[in-house]
Amino acid sequence: MKCILISGRTTKQGTSLEAGKTSREYVENVAIVMMNEDDMRELGVEEGKPVKVSTELGSTIVRCRKSKLDRGTIFMPFGPWVSMLMGSDTQGTGMPNSKGIEAEVSTTRQEVQTISDILKVVRA
Repeated sequence: MKCILISGRTTKQGTSLEAGKTSREYVENVAIVMMNEDDMRELGVEEGKPVKVSTELGSTIVRCRKSKLDRGTIFMPFGPWVSMLMGSDTQGTGMPNSKGIEAEVSTTRQEVQTISDILKVVRA
């Protein structure tokens, strides 16, 4: 399913960061994609199930969560998972583009990527 990806900070993300980036709490609050419930139904995915999110710059596996976002829009919190999708070009601003990124969401049987999995990709 083609979507538009936006990213930003969440309130839960800030509190889970206190537990550390390798904690279960952090992963549960950041390794997610939020989608409109109708889009989830059309895709055939249930809340909490893994999905693959891809852009022209990369892909990652995260858990899907229901949201009141407009259809065709997905949201991912800032963190290692969305960084796999955004790229590193900052156009001189110091911050990569994190809004309005063309993305595709698909069902998968793969597990959510761990921080170690992501680091292996980044180092390759």
